[in-house]
Amino acid sequence: MIESQRNLNEIHFMNWCKVDLNLLKVLAVMLEERSVARCADRLFVSPSAVSHALARLRTMFSDPLFVRSGGAMLPTIRAQSLERSLSLLSTVLNAELEKTRGSQCTTAFHPAESVRDVKIVSPGALELTLVPAVIAILHEQAPNWTLTVEPFERRSYESDLATGRVDFVFSIGGTTPVGALVDGITLWEDELVVLAGPRSDLYDCTDRISTELFLAHRHVYPLPWPISQNYLDVELARRGQHRNIAVSLPSYAALGHLLETTDLVSSLPDRSARALMRSHPDLKLLRLEPARRSELSLLWGIAAAQEPAIAWIRDIIQRAAGELESFPYKRVAGDRRLSRSTVA
Repeated sequence: MIESQRNLNEIHFMNWCKVDLNLLKVLAVMLEERSVARCADRLFVSPSAVSHALARLRTMFSDPLFVRSGGAMLPTIRAQSLERSLSLLSTVLNAELEKTRGSQCTTAFHPAESVRDVKIVSPGALELTLVPAVIAILHEQAPNWTLTVEPFERRSYESDLATGRVDFVFSIGGTTPVGALVDGITLWEDELVVLAGPRSDLYDCTDRISTELFLAHRHVYPLPWPISQNYLDVELARRGQHRNIAVSLPSYAALGHLLETTDLVSSLPDRSARALMRSHPDLKLLRLEPARRSELSLLWGIAAAQEPAIAWIRDIIQRAAGELESFPYKRVAGDRRLSRSTVA
């Protein structure tokens, strides 16, 4: 982000009034196409016009910008550093143009008659809760839509959202800034809880256990991201503590069965834990002392928010999240498990 801001400032200090903005358009398309001929085709100009523009750009930035390698024009490090800044500038301009088009458009949006592929980035734990809830609504109300889910990584998705590579990010940890290009809301707050099966000695414990007791057991870790990026493990490492991870899994698919048949335990968000208990009722939920909570945010690109389809699916996600608030659980006499209370 700092590098992009430096590049934007550099372009600004050149004095916009003296810069031919068509040159920046040529640079942006060249960075995508890596070919003078293809760039010329996209801009409806001759290859010699693109070559002339590149010569002026090289003088402007005091850098070759592109070097020929085989049949391609490869960007220099300097050109690569400018690529994201140009992408962000393009996104801002597109957002303003989209606002104008949106205000002029009077065609009603009908989800059931539309066709679209929605791309969402999501932590693995939400495959037990929010993701299937959203899929169910889409299947009913927008049967021609498709949904692609990418695994969440601990990094900024600002560029992905601003350029429309992905439509939404279910974010934990605040690694993507909300600002001129990205907007977002908090969907809910999760509490980190522990699940144990009948073979674990934690099964006979009270509903709350200490961190020390939790760490004394062997763990299953479904891998949403590396341990070095997991907020629980980072917090423990600062105190010189660590989990004894006996099994690492690529997803949550086998977690319930593994906990039921071994003495291993696992920590996961409370909504995901309760969802897993509905298919594995012999599991027991325990709360940690001290409690650890984290927010789940929904992020989207501001430019894309002007599109009726994106605004509609955003409302669908918010509604689905609201219906997944933690259900109240109560103790059943003579039963070690937590059972769901009757809710209207």
